[in-house]
Amino acid sequence: MISNAEKTKQFKKLLIAMFANENFLHWFPNKPSLNAPDKDTVIRLRWIVILASCCLLAFARQTIVAQNIVYLFGSIHVFSNLVLHWLNAKRFAAFRLFAILVIFDTTALSASLILTGQLGSDLYLTYFLVIIVAGFWRDLRWSLAFSFLISSLYTFLLFIADDVSTYTFLRIPFLFVVSVFYGYCTQLVTTERQLREKAEKDALTDFLTDLPNRKAFENKVTAEVARAVRYNRPLSLLILDIDNFKSINDTLGHQWGDVVLHGIAAGLKVSVRPHDFVARVGGEEFAVVVPETDLAGAVQLGNRLRLQIKEQPFQTPKGLLVVTVSIGASSNSVCNSSDWRELYSDADEALYCAKQNGKDQVEISPTGSLNPGDFGEVHH
Repeated sequence: MISNAEKTKQFKKLLIAMFANENFLHWFPNKPSLNAPDKDTVIRLRWIVILASCCLLAFARQTIVAQNIVYLFGSIHVFSNLVLHWLNAKRFAAFRLFAILVIFDTTALSASLILTGQLGSDLYLTYFLVIIVAGFWRDLRWSLAFSFLISSLYTFLLFIADDVSTYTFLRIPFLFVVSVFYGYCTQLVTTERQLREKAEKDALTDFLTDLPNRKAFENKVTAEVARAVRYNRPLSLLILDIDNFKSINDTLGHQWGDVVLHGIAAGLKVSVRPHDFVARVGGEEFAVVVPETDLAGAVQLGNRLRLQIKEQPFQTPKGLLVVTVSIGASSNSVCNSSDWRELYSDADEALYCAKQNGKDQVEISPTGSLNPGDFGEVHH
């Protein structure tokens, strides 16, 4: 009878030989392949899973069904991967196919354990523990590390047991393979979710200023108008336009026009309240959604922003560049409507008046009514 020390020595040699084999390592997916389900990687990884499952079936000491059914089951699992070779590689980019394969393999692996009488055994429970833990793995390196840890722990428990056999040794590579498989699946799902979230964010972000873009502004102002109407709360809107922006581009070049846009955007972000919303809605045009603020408060904010921009000139190759903005202000107290377009149109009209009246000022629409002396340079 072989001693536990001899078994340990043989097992170490087996692991070293297996992991030192370049052909074996080639079957595992590398990090760049984790951006999307890749046909070759999925097929190779499934072959390893199928091999582990079939070995478990072939070396089983007893099964709960006839041996022919066990062989048929293994053949179906093998055939399912052979079929994939004839599928178009583009189909693997769709997570629907990948999800079907994961569900199929999970069912097949569970069935192989059940058919070999493992239901309720420590191997069956460890297998499902692997599936649960895999949800917390972040990338392939974590998968390999945890796979090795789980396999090592299970190996230690096997050596403590009295009935160690060739069949029980097959459990070790089985657990290692399913650990890597589910780690790979988890990483793909996580990567896909991150890419989708990034794409959604990019679709609503202005690439130059990193502010929300026109689409994001429309979504926000629509929601705020609906909230203001529902709860009968004040809501204001500011539209800012950089004065003489074309001359900046013509005199200093478009790169300095971009510097001005980026600088003003950065200043606006840090100058408004946390629940105010700043967006770039046009070439040199910005909008500020100001919830819980009436027209008087919006004008005060507009004048503060105007002065801050004016008092922070840009150092250019041709000297200091003082930038001014014209601002149009509107509020739902003046434009009593549930349509954000009317609020925007009212502020845009006020902006046009500010441009016509000399620029570098805050203007309210002709329909508004305020005491100019209370709020600095206010015109209507």
